[in-house]
Amino acid sequence: MNNTANQPEMSPAQTLLSGSGNLFKRGLKISHLRMIVAMEENGQISLAAAMLKTSQPAASRLLSEMEDMLGARLCERGARGVEMTNAGRALAQRARTMLIEMREAEREIEDIKNGGGTVFIGAVTAAAVDLVVPVVRDIQSRNARFEAQVTIGPSHILIKSLLAGEYDFIIGRVPQDVDPRLFNIWQIRSEKIRLLVRKGHPLLAHNPVSLAQLAQYEWILPPPGNLMRRTIEDVFIAQNLPLPHSGLNTASLLVTLAAIMDSDAVAPMAEEVTPLLTRGGAITELPLTEAIEIKPYSLLTAAGHRLSPSAQMVSDHILAKIDLAAKTQTKMPETP
Repeated sequence: MNNTANQPEMSPAQTLLSGSGNLFKRGLKISHLRMIVAMEENGQISLAAAMLKTSQPAASRLLSEMEDMLGARLCERGARGVEMTNAGRALAQRARTMLIEMREAEREIEDIKNGGGTVFIGAVTAAAVDLVVPVVRDIQSRNARFEAQVTIGPSHILIKSLLAGEYDFIIGRVPQDVDPRLFNIWQIRSEKIRLLVRKGHPLLAHNPVSLAQLAQYEWILPPPGNLMRRTIEDVFIAQNLPLPHSGLNTASLLVTLAAIMDSDAVAPMAEEVTPLLTRGGAITELPLTEAIEIKPYSLLTAAGHRLSPSAQMVSDHILAKIDLAAKTQTKMPETP
Protein backbone atom coordinates (compact mmCIF):
# COMPACT_ATOMS: atom_id res chain seq x y z
CA MET A 1 0.00 0.00 0.00
CA ASN A 2 1.30 3.46 -0.92
CA ASN A 3 1.29 5.65 2.19
CA THR A 4 2.46 8.79 0.37
CA ALA A 5 -1.04 9.35 -1.01
CA ASN A 6 -2.38 9.79 2.52
CA GLN A 7 0.32 12.23 3.59
CA PRO A 8 -0.71 15.90 3.74
CA GLU A 9 0.80 18.16 1.10
CA MET A 10 3.83 20.03 2.41
CA SER A 11 3.69 23.81 2.70
CA PRO A 12 6.17 25.95 0.70
CA ALA A 13 8.22 26.46 3.86
CA GLN A 14 8.29 22.72 4.62
CA THR A 15 9.35 21.96 1.06
CA LEU A 16 12.16 24.50 1.24
CA LEU A 17 13.41 23.40 4.65
CA SER A 18 13.28 19.68 3.91
CA GLY A 19 15.44 19.94 0.80
CA SER A 20 17.83 22.79 1.46
CA GLY A 21 20.06 21.60 4.25
CA ASN A 22 22.39 19.06 2.68
CA LEU A 23 25.32 21.41 2.11
CA PHE A 24 24.97 22.95 5.54
CA LYS A 25 24.81 19.49 7.13
CA ARG A 26 28.08 18.71 5.37
CA GLY A 27 29.69 21.75 6.95
CA LEU A 28 29.14 24.67 4.55
CA LYS A 29 29.71 27.95 6.40
CA ILE A 30 29.52 31.66 5.68
CA SER A 31 33.31 31.68 5.45
CA HIS A 32 33.07 29.27 2.50
CA LEU A 33 30.60 31.53 0.70
CA ARG A 34 32.81 34.56 1.22
CA MET A 35 35.82 32.63 -0.04
CA ILE A 36 34.26 31.53 -3.34
CA VAL A 37 33.04 35.07 -4.05
CA ALA A 38 36.50 36.47 -3.33
CA MET A 39 38.07 33.83 -5.58
CA GLU A 40 35.82 34.70 -8.51
CA GLU A 41 36.55 38.39 -8.00
CA ASN A 42 40.34 38.12 -7.79
CA GLY A 43 41.38 35.00 -9.69
CA GLN A 44 44.21 34.28 -7.25
CA ILE A 45 44.17 32.60 -3.85
CA SER A 46 46.62 35.11 -2.40
CA LEU A 47 44.46 38.07 -3.45
CA ALA A 48 41.30 36.37 -2.22
CA ALA A 49 42.99 35.72 1.13
CA ALA A 50 44.02 39.37 1.36
CA MET A 51 40.46 40.50 0.62
CA LEU A 52 39.17 38.27 3.42
CA LYS A 53 42.01 39.31 5.76
CA THR A 54 43.11 35.71 6.27
CA SER A 55 46.20 33.67 5.45
CA GLN A 56 46.76 31.96 2.10
CA PRO A 57 46.87 28.46 3.69
CA ALA A 58 43.53 29.16 5.39
CA ALA A 59 42.03 30.30 2.09
CA SER A 60 43.31 27.18 0.32
CA ARG A 61 41.80 25.03 3.05
CA LEU A 62 38.38 26.66 2.63
CA LEU A 63 38.51 26.03 -1.10
CA SER A 64 39.47 22.37 -0.62
CA GLU A 65 36.68 21.90 1.93
CA MET A 66 34.10 23.21 -0.53
CA GLU A 67 35.34 20.92 -3.29
CA ASP A 68 35.14 17.93 -0.91
CA MET A 69 31.57 18.84 0.11
CA LEU A 70 30.40 19.22 -3.47
CA GLY A 71 32.48 16.48 -5.04
CA ALA A 72 33.40 18.84 -7.85
CA ARG A 73 36.34 20.99 -8.89
CA LEU A 74 35.58 24.66 -8.35
CA CYS A 75 38.69 26.02 -10.01
CA GLU A 76 41.74 24.98 -11.98
CA ARG A 77 45.08 26.19 -10.66
CA GLY A 78 47.68 27.36 -13.17
CA ALA A 79 50.86 29.41 -13.40
CA ARG A 80 48.89 32.61 -13.98
CA GLY A 81 46.40 32.12 -11.18
CA VAL A 82 43.09 30.35 -10.82
CA GLU A 83 40.47 29.75 -13.51
CA MET A 84 36.96 29.13 -12.19
CA THR A 85 35.18 26.03 -13.49
CA ASN A 86 31.51 26.08 -14.47
CA ALA A 87 30.69 24.63 -11.05
CA GLY A 88 32.80 27.30 -9.37
CA ARG A 89 31.12 30.12 -11.25
CA ALA A 90 27.68 28.72 -10.46
CA LEU A 91 28.48 28.44 -6.76
CA ALA A 92 30.04 31.91 -6.68
CA GLN A 93 26.93 33.46 -8.22
CA ARG A 94 24.65 31.76 -5.71
CA ALA A 95 26.98 32.59 -2.83
CA ARG A 96 27.04 36.25 -3.83
CA THR A 97 23.24 36.32 -3.85
CA MET A 98 23.05 34.68 -0.43
CA LEU A 99 25.54 37.11 1.10
CA ILE A 100 23.72 40.10 -0.39
CA GLU A 101 20.38 38.85 0.95
CA MET A 102 21.82 38.32 4.44
CA ARG A 103 23.30 41.81 4.43
CA GLU A 104 19.97 43.23 3.22
CA ALA A 105 18.09 41.38 5.96
CA GLU A 106 20.37 42.92 8.58
CA ARG A 107 19.93 46.38 7.07
CA GLU A 108 16.16 46.00 6.83
CA ILE A 109 15.90 45.00 10.48
CA GLU A 110 18.01 48.01 11.49
CA ASP A 111 15.71 50.26 9.45
CA ILE A 112 12.68 48.82 11.24
CA LYS A 113 14.32 49.27 14.65
CA ASN A 114 15.38 52.85 13.97
CA GLY A 115 12.28 53.97 12.10
CA GLY A 116 14.37 55.26 9.21
CA GLY A 117 16.09 53.67 6.27
CA THR A 118 19.18 53.90 4.10
CA VAL A 119 19.20 53.50 0.33
CA PHE A 120 22.24 53.11 -1.93
CA ILE A 121 21.74 54.55 -5.41
CA GLY A 122 24.02 54.94 -8.42
CA ALA A 123 23.05 57.26 -11.28
CA VAL A 124 24.30 59.03 -14.35
CA THR A 125 24.55 62.79 -13.84
CA ALA A 126 21.30 63.86 -15.52
CA ALA A 127 19.18 61.32 -13.62
CA ALA A 128 20.82 62.15 -10.29
CA VAL A 129 20.08 65.86 -10.63
CA ASP A 130 16.62 65.64 -12.19
CA LEU A 131 15.17 62.56 -10.46
CA VAL A 132 17.11 61.19 -7.51
CA VAL A 133 17.81 64.40 -5.59
CA PRO A 134 14.23 65.78 -5.75
CA VAL A 135 12.71 62.45 -4.71
CA VAL A 136 15.18 61.96 -1.84
CA ARG A 137 14.57 65.50 -0.55
CA ASP A 138 10.81 64.96 -0.71
CA ILE A 139 11.05 61.76 1.35
CA GLN A 140 13.41 63.38 3.85
CA SER A 141 10.94 66.22 4.38
CA ARG A 142 8.54 63.61 5.78
CA ASN A 143 11.07 61.31 7.46
CA ALA A 144 14.14 63.02 8.90
CA ARG A 145 15.79 59.64 9.63
CA PHE A 146 15.80 58.56 6.01
CA GLU A 147 19.27 58.55 4.40
CA ALA A 148 20.41 58.09 0.81
CA GLN A 149 23.92 57.36 -0.44
CA VAL A 150 24.03 58.64 -4.02
CA THR A 151 26.98 57.99 -6.34
CA ILE A 152 27.32 59.58 -9.78
CA GLY A 153 29.27 57.70 -12.43
CA PRO A 154 29.28 56.23 -15.94
CA SER A 155 26.93 53.34 -16.63
CA HIS A 156 29.62 50.68 -17.20
CA ILE A 157 30.99 51.23 -13.69
CA LEU A 158 27.58 51.53 -12.03
CA ILE A 159 26.45 48.27 -13.64
CA LYS A 160 29.38 46.32 -12.17
CA SER A 161 28.71 47.75 -8.72
CA LEU A 162 25.01 46.90 -8.98
CA LEU A 163 25.82 43.28 -9.80
CA ALA A 164 28.24 43.22 -6.86
CA GLY A 165 25.41 44.29 -4.54
CA GLU A 166 26.80 47.75 -3.78
CA TYR A 167 23.63 49.55 -4.89
CA ASP A 168 19.93 48.91 -4.35
CA PHE A 169 19.32 50.19 -7.85
CA ILE A 170 20.94 52.41 -10.44
CA ILE A 171 19.70 54.77 -13.12
CA GLY A 172 21.82 54.32 -16.21
CA ARG A 173 22.20 52.19 -19.31
CA VAL A 174 23.11 48.53 -19.89
CA PRO A 175 26.41 48.43 -21.82
CA GLN A 176 26.43 46.47 -25.07
CA ASP A 177 28.76 43.81 -23.65
CA VAL A 178 26.49 43.06 -20.65
CA ASP A 179 23.53 40.66 -20.79
CA PRO A 180 20.32 42.70 -20.14
CA ARG A 181 18.65 39.58 -18.74
CA LEU A 182 20.66 40.13 -15.56
CA PHE A 183 18.42 43.10 -14.71
CA ASN A 184 14.89 44.32 -14.21
CA ILE A 185 14.67 47.35 -16.51
CA TRP A 186 12.28 50.33 -16.48
CA GLN A 187 13.14 52.68 -19.34
CA ILE A 188 12.89 56.36 -18.42
CA ARG A 189 13.88 58.79 -21.18
CA SER A 190 16.63 59.98 -23.47
CA GLU A 191 19.22 62.52 -22.36
CA LYS A 192 19.73 65.79 -24.24
CA ILE A 193 23.24 67.21 -24.56
CA ARG A 194 23.93 70.94 -24.23
CA LEU A 195 27.23 72.63 -25.12
CA LEU A 196 28.75 75.09 -22.65
CA VAL A 197 31.34 77.83 -23.13
CA ARG A 198 32.64 80.79 -21.16
CA LYS A 199 30.97 84.19 -21.24
CA GLY A 200 32.26 86.18 -24.23
CA HIS A 201 33.18 83.10 -26.29
CA PRO A 202 33.61 83.89 -30.03
CA LEU A 203 30.93 81.34 -31.02
CA LEU A 204 28.28 83.31 -29.12
CA ALA A 205 28.32 85.80 -31.99
CA HIS A 206 26.57 83.11 -34.10
CA ASN A 207 22.96 82.10 -33.50
CA PRO A 208 22.60 79.21 -34.03
CA VAL A 209 26.01 77.51 -34.11
CA SER A 210 26.69 74.79 -36.69
CA LEU A 211 28.70 71.60 -36.25
CA ALA A 212 31.19 72.86 -38.84
CA GLN A 213 31.87 75.90 -36.66
CA LEU A 214 32.20 73.75 -33.55
CA ALA A 215 34.77 71.53 -35.28
CA GLN A 216 37.19 74.48 -35.39
CA TYR A 217 37.45 74.74 -31.59
CA GLU A 218 39.07 72.74 -28.81
CA TRP A 219 36.76 70.51 -26.78
CA ILE A 220 36.75 69.18 -23.23
CA LEU A 221 35.36 65.66 -23.54
CA PRO A 222 34.81 62.64 -21.28
CA PRO A 223 37.37 59.83 -21.70
CA PRO A 224 37.26 57.68 -24.86
CA GLY A 225 34.51 55.07 -24.72
CA ASN A 226 32.15 57.29 -22.71
CA LEU A 227 28.63 57.24 -24.18
CA MET A 228 28.29 61.04 -24.30
CA ARG A 229 31.58 61.30 -26.17
CA ARG A 230 30.62 58.52 -28.59
CA THR A 231 27.29 60.21 -29.28
CA ILE A 232 28.97 63.53 -30.12
CA GLU A 233 31.54 61.82 -32.32
CA ASP A 234 28.79 59.94 -34.18
CA VAL A 235 27.01 63.24 -34.93
CA PHE A 236 30.19 64.67 -36.45
CA ILE A 237 30.84 61.49 -38.43
CA ALA A 238 27.28 61.59 -39.83
CA GLN A 239 27.99 65.11 -41.15
CA ASN A 240 31.35 64.05 -42.66
CA LEU A 241 33.13 66.47 -40.33
CA PRO A 242 36.44 65.93 -38.51
CA LEU A 243 36.03 64.63 -34.98
CA PRO A 244 36.24 67.25 -32.22
CA HIS A 245 39.78 67.64 -30.93
CA SER A 246 40.02 67.13 -27.18
CA GLY A 247 43.37 67.93 -25.62
CA LEU A 248 41.87 67.39 -22.16
CA ASN A 249 39.78 64.30 -21.47
CA THR A 250 38.09 64.17 -18.08
CA ALA A 251 34.97 62.88 -16.34
CA SER A 252 35.36 65.50 -13.59
CA LEU A 253 32.81 68.29 -13.58
CA LEU A 254 35.12 70.62 -11.65
CA VAL A 255 38.01 70.08 -14.07
CA THR A 256 35.68 70.68 -17.02
CA LEU A 257 34.39 73.95 -15.57
CA ALA A 258 37.88 75.19 -14.75
CA ALA A 259 39.05 74.40 -18.30
CA ILE A 260 36.25 76.18 -20.17
CA MET A 261 36.41 79.22 -17.87
CA ASP A 262 40.04 79.76 -18.86
CA SER A 263 39.89 78.99 -22.61
CA ASP A 264 37.77 78.96 -25.77
CA ALA A 265 37.07 75.25 -25.34
CA VAL A 266 33.59 73.73 -25.73
CA ALA A 267 32.22 71.21 -23.21
CA PRO A 268 29.16 68.94 -23.48
CA MET A 269 26.85 68.70 -20.50
CA ALA A 270 23.56 66.97 -19.66
CA GLU A 271 20.57 69.26 -20.13
CA GLU A 272 19.40 68.75 -16.54
CA VAL A 273 22.71 70.04 -15.17
CA THR A 274 23.02 73.06 -17.48
CA PRO A 275 20.75 75.47 -15.52
CA LEU A 276 22.82 74.92 -12.36
CA LEU A 277 26.07 75.75 -14.16
CA THR A 278 24.85 78.77 -16.14
CA ARG A 279 23.01 80.44 -13.26
CA GLY A 280 25.89 82.77 -12.35
CA GLY A 281 26.40 84.04 -15.89
CA ALA A 282 30.10 83.16 -16.18
CA ILE A 283 29.22 80.07 -18.25
CA THR A 284 26.61 80.04 -20.99
CA GLU A 285 24.97 77.61 -23.39
CA LEU A 286 25.57 77.62 -27.13
CA PRO A 287 22.49 77.67 -29.38
CA LEU A 288 22.77 74.73 -31.81
CA THR A 289 21.36 74.14 -35.28
CA GLU A 290 20.40 70.58 -34.30
CA ALA A 291 19.68 68.71 -31.09
CA ILE A 292 22.06 66.05 -29.77
CA GLU A 293 20.52 63.21 -27.75
CA ILE A 294 21.91 60.17 -25.97
CA LYS A 295 19.92 56.92 -25.97
CA PRO A 296 17.47 56.54 -23.04
CA TYR A 297 18.58 55.64 -19.53
CA SER A 298 16.61 53.27 -17.30
CA LEU A 299 16.05 52.35 -13.68
CA LEU A 300 17.81 49.02 -13.15
CA THR A 301 17.70 46.45 -10.37
CA ALA A 302 19.49 43.11 -10.25
CA ALA A 303 17.24 40.29 -11.46
CA GLY A 304 16.05 38.11 -8.61
CA HIS A 305 16.92 40.70 -5.97
CA ARG A 306 14.14 42.03 -3.74
CA LEU A 307 14.46 45.68 -2.80
CA SER A 308 14.28 46.72 0.83
CA PRO A 309 11.14 48.69 1.79
CA SER A 310 13.12 51.95 1.77
CA ALA A 311 14.68 51.27 -1.63
CA GLN A 312 11.32 50.18 -3.04
CA MET A 313 9.76 53.41 -1.80
CA VAL A 314 12.40 55.54 -3.55
CA SER A 315 12.14 53.49 -6.73
CA ASP A 316 8.35 53.81 -6.76
CA HIS A 317 8.56 57.58 -6.22
CA ILE A 318 11.01 57.99 -9.11
CA LEU A 319 8.88 55.93 -11.51
CA ALA A 320 5.74 57.80 -10.41
CA LYS A 321 7.51 61.10 -11.06
CA ILE A 322 8.39 59.92 -14.58
CA ASP A 323 4.84 58.74 -15.22
CA LEU A 324 3.38 62.05 -14.02
CA ALA A 325 5.78 64.05 -16.18
CA ALA A 326 4.86 61.95 -19.23
CA LYS A 327 1.13 62.43 -18.63
CA THR A 328 1.57 66.18 -18.09
CA GLN A 329 3.57 66.52 -21.29
CA THR A 330 0.91 64.60 -23.22
CA LYS A 331 -1.88 66.87 -21.96
CA MET A 332 -0.07 70.15 -22.69
CA PRO A 333 -1.85 72.12 -25.44
CA GLU A 334 0.07 72.75 -28.62
CA THR A 335 1.38 76.29 -28.98
CA PRO A 336 -0.09 78.07 -31.99
